[in-house]
Amino acid sequence: MDFVYLLMSDGCEWEDIVVYLSKESAINVSIKYPLRRVEVFIKNITNPGYTPAYIYYKNGECFQGSGCK
Repeated sequence: MDFVYLLMSDGCEWEDIVVYLSKESAINVSIKYPLRRVEVFIKNITNPGYTPAYIYYKNGECFQGSGCK
């Protein structure tokens, strides 16, 4: 699994965050909750775990500084 997707909103608590494992689910939930965002995290190849990809979905649209995949 190269990516994980976290549904969150500004000021949310840890227990409010929901993790999704597929891009399709992430996009669909971002449409269902258009005022929240789904942050994308990428698998870190040098250390175990995931790091922010600085990509997010909001209302089905992808946002990133240099373009979305």
